[in-house]
Amino acid sequence: MSRFSELVDAFADSSQRNRAILELVGAIHANDLRRVQVAPPVKAALIAGLEHPNAKVRWWCLQLMDHLADESYLEPILSKLSDPVAKVRRHAVHALSCGACKPQRRPLEVEIESALRAVLETDADERVRKEARQALLERGHVVAEHA
Repeated sequence: MSRFSELVDAFADSSQRNRAILELVGAIHANDLRRVQVAPPVKAALIAGLEHPNAKVRWWCLQLMDHLADESYLEPILSKLSDPVAKVRRHAVHALSCGACKPQRRPLEVEIESALRAVLETDADERVRKEARQALLERGHVVAEHA
């Protein structure tokens, strides 16, 4: 196991999480994270962390990806739209659609409408569907009232 993987594992423990994040990416606050350049092994560890058995680790990997993301993170984040934990799915929707969190303060230049519509139509959790609805509306898509 690499040192980066060990740091990602530490996201599960609230007493170690901030230290691990700082050591892994060099920043913890949103404004500072926007300026971080992620080394390929760190990016690989974050992506691998999306498959961690602990939902807190998956959520924190998405949290960091939300602030560090470029278009190359699309597929790994999309994969979390089917996570077994609603909080993780909801944050995956946010990470895909939020522009304010991104380094350039604009949404990723990717097509996610079909994925968001699928979430809106099929997700069992109302909060996840609400996040998807809001993301679609913010991107200028028409959303039926009953959806």
